[in-house]
Amino acid sequence: MGAGVATELEELRDALVRVMGSSPDASRRIAEALDQSGVPGAVELWFRTPGGAVPDSTLGREWVRLLATLRRNHPKEFSDLQSIAAEPTAEPPPPGPASGVTAAGPRSIAAGGDIGVAVTGDNAHVVTGGVTHHVAGDHIDFRESKFHDRVVGVQHNHYGAVPAPADWRPVRRVGPLEFGVRPTRPVPGVPDVPPYVERDCDEDLRAKLTGHGLVVILGRPCTGKSYTAWRAVRSLKGQRRLYAPDAGEDLRPLVAALQGDPGGYVVWLDELTGHLGAGGVDLRLLGRLNDLGAVVLATMSPDEYYRRRAGTAPGDRVVAAARTVELAREWSDAELARLAALDDPRAYPAYMWSGREGVASYFAVGHHLYDEWRRVGTQLEHPRGQLLVRAAVDLARCGVTAAVPAELLRKVQEQYRAEDRESFEDALAWATAPMFGVSGLLVAGAEDGAWRAYGALVAEALRSGDLEPVPDEVWWTLLDAAREPGAPLDFPAVLDAARNALYPRVEAGDPAVALGFARRTEGDEREVWLRRAAEAGDAWAAVELAEILRERGEESRALSYLERAAESGSEKAAARLGSLLRDRAEHWLRRAAEAGEGEAAHELGEMVIGTGRDDEAVRWYRRAAEAGHQKAAVRLGKLYSNWGRAEAEAWLRHASDWGDPSAANMLAIHLSAEEAPDEAEVEALFRQAVEGGNRSAMVNLGIRLENEGRYVEAGSLYLAADRTGYPFAARHMAQLLLTQGKEKEAADWRRKAAAVDPEGLPESLTAPLPSPAPAPLVPGLTPDDDPDLDTVWE
Repeated sequence: MGAGVATELEELRDALVRVMGSSPDASRRIAEALDQSGVPGAVELWFRTPGGAVPDSTLGREWVRLLATLRRNHPKEFSDLQSIAAEPTAEPPPPGPASGVTAAGPRSIAAGGDIGVAVTGDNAHVVTGGVTHHVAGDHIDFRESKFHDRVVGVQHNHYGAVPAPADWRPVRRVGPLEFGVRPTRPVPGVPDVPPYVERDCDEDLRAKLTGHGLVVILGRPCTGKSYTAWRAVRSLKGQRRLYAPDAGEDLRPLVAALQGDPGGYVVWLDELTGHLGAGGVDLRLLGRLNDLGAVVLATMSPDEYYRRRAGTAPGDRVVAAARTVELAREWSDAELARLAALDDPRAYPAYMWSGREGVASYFAVGHHLYDEWRRVGTQLEHPRGQLLVRAAVDLARCGVTAAVPAELLRKVQEQYRAEDRESFEDALAWATAPMFGVSGLLVAGAEDGAWRAYGALVAEALRSGDLEPVPDEVWWTLLDAAREPGAPLDFPAVLDAARNALYPRVEAGDPAVALGFARRTEGDEREVWLRRAAEAGDAWAAVELAEILRERGEESRALSYLERAAESGSEKAAARLGSLLRDRAEHWLRRAAEAGEGEAAHELGEMVIGTGRDDEAVRWYRRAAEAGHQKAAVRLGKLYSNWGRAEAEAWLRHASDWGDPSAANMLAIHLSAEEAPDEAEVEALFRQAVEGGNRSAMVNLGIRLENEGRYVEAGSLYLAADRTGYPFAARHMAQLLLTQGKEKEAADWRRKAAAVDPEGLPESLTAPLPSPAPAPLVPGLTPDDDPDLDTVWE
C-alpha cells in the first residue's frame, strides 16, 4: 500500500470515527454497510471500541486494512462509507443542568441523558431514602427517583429459558464463528475465517428458506454446513434475529416468546439430532413457528438423515418432513474456480491441495492434522508412522499427488532411516486412522491399498518450510519405480520435478546428482547428464560418455574424458583408454605399413598376433623383414619354428646373421631338434647369443655343457644368468649342485628357485631341505651376493 493511499484511508477512518461519535444513526448505517460487504468479522472489528472512541494504534491499522479490502473488493460499500464520512457532524450540546435519573437498590438502573430502557423489580424489598418499599416483579418502580429528562420504560416478559426475541442477535451482527464455523490457522492481517465461497447449492437453499417448514443442510463433518447456513440466513430479506439453542434445550417456550411479537426470526439448530428429544422440535412446534414468521434451519449427517427419515418416532417424522440441501465434501470445478479467484493468501493453496477431502475440511482441520503429525509426542509414540507420513508428503513435493501402493511408501520411508521401534503395519494403521472425526493423515486412493498424504499436510509443509529437502535417494527411488511396467507414477512429471529441485546442485558441480539423472534417462538427455558428471570428476560417467562419443566417431573427445578419469585412478577408464589407443594405433600403423614403413609393419604384426589374426600378423612380419627389420625376421622364425614350418630356419639365419642374439638362441634350439644336428654349430650359436647378452642362451648353453659333464663352465653360465635376474637360473644351479652331490650348497638355490616358481620345480628339487649352510660356488661369491633376485621374464 503506497504512502498516499495509506494517508487517504487513515483520513477516512478518522472521519468515520468522528461521525460515529456524533450520530447513533451514522453508526447504524456504518454497521449496515460493513455487514452488506460480506467481509467476515468486519462489523465486529469496527465496533470493537465504543462509537466515537479513538482506536489504539494496532486496531487503527486493522481498520485501515479493512478499508483497503473494501475499496478493492467491495466498491459500493466503500462508497457508502465515504458518503457517511462526508456528512456534517452535529455540534455538541451546550453545557446545562445535568439530566438523568437517580435511583438506588440492587436491581435499579440509573442513567444520565437518554435513559434508554430501564427494567427493575424482582419481588424484592428496596430501600430508597431510608424507606423500605416492596417492588413487584412485573412493574417498574421510579419512587424516590429524581427525573431531569424524558424517561422511557419497557417491560419484557420471559417464558422458560428462552430469551425474549428483543434480545436475540440481529442476523447481520452474527459472525461465522458464532454460527459454528471453525477457524483456520491464524494468518496475520486476515480474518480467522476465510471469505465465503459461493457453493453450487446456495441458490437452492435460499429458495427453500423462503418457504415454510424445516430446512436441513445435509453433509458429513467439515463439509461447510455451518458456513453455508450462515451465508444463507444473511441473504434473507428484512431484518432478522437469530436464536441458536443448545442441544437438548426445551424449545416449547419459543412459541410463547414470539407470541404477540411476530416478525423475522431464524432458529438455528446445528446438528438437528440434538434437538429431536423431549421438549425439542416436533411438527406442531414447527408449524406454529412458521406461522409466527420464524425460519427454522438445521444441519444433519446424510447417514443419520436417511436412517431417521424412514422411522416412525416423532423426531423421525420431523426429519421426513424436512426439505433438504446436500453439501458434498469434494468441491465441484465451478466452486474451486470461485475459490481460486479469491483475493486471499490462503485461497490458492486450498485450491491446489484440498482434493477429495474438500475445502471446508482443509480449512477446518488441516492445520490440526499437520500439528498432530509434527509434534514431538508423535515422534516418540509413532516414529515409523511419522516417517511414513513424511514419505507421502515428500511424494507430493516430488510431483506424485495421486495415491501410491503402500509398498512404494515403505520403500520411500526406508530412505530416511531404519526404524525398528514400530512395525510398518502398525505405522500404516496409525497414519490412516481418522482424526478429529474427519480424516487420517494418509487418505485412501481409488485403488485398494493405495494411499496419499492429506492435502493440507503438503500445503502446510510448503508454507512453513519446516521440512528438509527431499533426499536424493527418494528421487531416485521414485524415478526407478516410475520406469517399471504398469507403474502408477508419471515418469515425465516426476523427472521434471526432480530437475527443478536438484538442478541448482548440478550447476554447483555435484557429480552425484548428475550421475543419478544419467542412470535414469536415455538419449540426448542422458549424454548431457553424463557430461555434467564427467566434467565434475566422476570416472564412471567419463567412461560411459567416452563410449558414446567413440561410437559416434568422436574419438578425440572420448580420449580427453578417458585420460582424466584414468589419471584420477579409474582402472576401467585406463582399460578403455588403452583399448581406444590401441585401435587408434592400429589405424595409423596400418596406414604407415601399407606405405612401406618396416617398423610400422613389425609393430602392426606384434599388435595383431594372438588375436586370431595370425595370418595377417605373418604378412606384416614378412613385409617388415623384407624391409630389413631384423626383429620381424626373428619373430617370423620363432612363429614358423613353433608351427613346425620349414621356413623357420631361413628367417632365423637372416636375423642371426644380422647379429640378433635372440635369433641365434632360437636358431640353436631349432637346429638341436633335428635328428642329426651339427653340435659344433649349435654350441657356436648359443655362445654367439650369450655374447650378445641373451639370458636364455646362458641357461641353454649351461644345460648343454652340464650334460657333457662340463660342470664348472655350466655353473658359471647359470650364475651369470641369475645375476641378470633370469627366473630359471636358480633351478638349474640347484640341480647342478645336486648332480654333484653338494646338497648343502644346493639348499639356498632350491629356496630361491621355489620362491620364483614353486609349481614348476622338478621332483628332484622338491625333497626336504637340509639345514642351510651354503658353500661358495666360486671363491668369494655366494647366491646371497647377487644384488638382483627379482624374477624377470623375457
